[in-house]
Amino acid sequence: MTAKTPEGLQAQRAQLIASTGLTEEVLRKRAEAFQLYPEHADAWSTVEGIDYLLNDAEKDTALTEAQALAGRWEEKYFEMVEKYTPVAQRDAALQSHLPALRRAVETLPAKCMYHDETHPHGTWREACCDTGVPARRRALAEEALNALTKEKTA
Repeated sequence: MTAKTPEGLQAQRAQLIASTGLTEEVLRKRAEAFQLYPEHADAWSTVEGIDYLLNDAEKDTALTEAQALAGRWEEKYFEMVEKYTPVAQRDAALQSHLPALRRAVETLPAKCMYHDETHPHGTWREACCDTGVPARRRALAEEALNALTKEKTA
């Protein structure tokens, strides 16, 4: 498979239309009426395929640009929230969410169902086995929540 730039596809499209000896409008009308010679029909179907690819490429670039713009707006939003939300208000919001976070953490198993442990094995394994991973993550989340509550009460 070869990759072509949109400019290369445009050039190929123009060359195909010129090779038929007809204008694009005449080709389109005859194709709609099924009045094309086989070689012209082949050229027209290739032109339609090129048009599809060009439209798809335009949509991809528009989508990428929109996603980048949304990402920049999101960054700006969070920057503004951080800048203008008072620290006390953020702390109060965190304190109001701590019970819900604790309840969510408590839904995770406390121990591995097979090994009754949660410690990691070396640097390549997060827990004793796959069933121990949620237990290990619960232990880490509890440590983080405890650190947050100690920090707020101190």
